[in-house]
Amino acid sequence: MLACVPGEQHTLALEALNAGLGELRLPTRMFGAAVPVEALTAAVDRLGPAAVVLWAQSRSTASVPLARHIAGAQWGVKGARRRPVVMLAGPGWLGRTSQGMLRPTAFKDALDTLTCLYTAEPPA
Repeated sequence: MLACVPGEQHTLALEALNAGLGELRLPTRMFGAAVPVEALTAAVDRLGPAAVVLWAQSRSTASVPLARHIAGAQWGVKGARRRPVVMLAGPGWLGRTSQGMLRPTAFKDALDTLTCLYTAEPPA
């Protein structure tokens, strides 16, 4: 799942990532610019994505509490619940604490990491 954080209007990098994942025939959901918190959390709850990429171009839009909330989402039956991997993408996240969340260093890093997440065998 690819989405800009609330208040973020810059989508070009997410569009490129969506296209790159599409070329690899990996499923994505692209939500685009300024996704409201309620819509973002509802989509995560409904879709149960393996990964959520949150784009923030500027520090003023990068919300660590929102990222933590998304990272804490759970779905599935009790005893086998899953959580999404959260990837914080964009320069707005620089210098922000992101314990337990991924921070790609470049486009290729994000693409490779998401590919590995999708193609990895789920734990038994």
